[in-house]
Amino acid sequence: MSTAETFDRVARTDRTFERRGALWVGKCLICNGPIAFDARTGEGATLEHIRARSRGGTEDPRNLALVHASCNHEKGRRWDPRRRRSAEDYDAFVARLLARRLDRWRDDPGPSPRR
Repeated sequence: MSTAETFDRVARTDRTFERRGALWVGKCLICNGPIAFDARTGEGATLEHIRARSRGGTEDPRNLALVHASCNHEKGRRWDPRRRRSAEDYDAFVARLLARRLDRWRDDPGPSPRR
């Protein structure tokens, strides 16, 4: 699956996102601020593995989110237990993000139209 297809799949399962022409517009999972990205290229957002693959996270859509690049970087910098936080703090933060992702979940209505 290409990056754009993965971004599209994640946006379709996040009820904060809606398609506006060539853009997906919604909210960053981490900061809840507005975010928009090009539906063809994914430019404007980054894909976040809520539970990092190195800590057992998967490619399941419930573990994936669209976020600002700066939020993704900050999560890694501030919350990685190998750097500053305890494993318990990291796990609590990840649990909050996973809960937020599930609160925003919508069943995948299928591929969005190509524009």
